[in-house]
Amino acid sequence: MKLAFFSDVHGNLEALELFIEHSRNLGTEAYACLGDSIGYGPNPNECLEIIREICHSNVIMGNHEYAALNLMESERLMNPMAFEAICWTQKQLTKNNIKYIGGLKLKLETELFTLTHASCFEPDSWEYLFSGRSLGIMLCLQNSGTSLTFAGHTHRPMLADASGKQLIETTFFEGGTTYSNRASEKLLINPGSIGQPRDPIHKPCYVTLDTESQQITWWRLDGYDPKITAAKILKTDLPCECAYYLTR
Repeated sequence: MKLAFFSDVHGNLEALELFIEHSRNLGTEAYACLGDSIGYGPNPNECLEIIREICHSNVIMGNHEYAALNLMESERLMNPMAFEAICWTQKQLTKNNIKYIGGLKLKLETELFTLTHASCFEPDSWEYLFSGRSLGIMLCLQNSGTSLTFAGHTHRPMLADASGKQLIETTFFEGGTTYSNRASEKLLINPGSIGQPRDPIHKPCYVTLDTESQQITWWRLDGYDPKITAAKILKTDLPCECAYYLTR
C-alpha cells in the first residue's frame, strides 16, 4: 500500500491540487495531513474541505489551526505577520470548518505510524525540530509509540533516527530521494511543506511510504507556479509578506 504524508498547505489551493494530481499518478491509496492546512494562503476553506475528504481521520491540528481557535492566547506566541494572517483566516472560516478544526488532535497514533505537527513531546509547545536539534528529536521519538513518526511545522524535509542524527542532508531532498527502512529503525520523517516550502530547493514537497517495501520517498512539485497564488494573496487583506515567501 502506498501512503502520502503532507504538511503545511497553508491555504494554498493551487499547490494542494497539484499535489493530489501528482500523488494519484504515483498510485497513492491513502493520505495523512500533519497540520497547518490554513494560515498565510487565500483559500483556507477550500483546502480544509479537500483535506478532510482525502485524509478522512488522518489529519491533525497544527499551530495555525490552534491559533484560529485561540486568538487571544496566540497573539503573544506568533510573530506579527503570522498573527495578522491567522486573524484574516479566522474571519474567512465557515462554521463547519471552525467546528472541524476544533475536533482535531495534536497527536495521532495508528498501527503503522504516529502523526504530530511539531513534536510528540509536549505537542502544544510547538517546538521546531530543525536539523541539529538532536535532543528535541530524541524526546519526540521517545514519546512516539511507533517506529515511524511524521512531523511538519518547519517547512523543511528531514529524516532523523532515534539518536537525533540526520540521515539525509537537507539540501539533498530532490524529487525521488528515497530511504529504505528495512531494519525497522525508529525514524522521524518531515515531508516538507506543500503550501510554503522554506528549504534550499524551495519547491512544494511531500513524502510517500510503501508499506510493503518500506521505501520512504520525497517528491517535488516541479509544475507549481507560485505567482498565481501570490497574486491571489495580494488581492486580499493578508499581509503582502505571505506572497513574498512564495516567490522569493
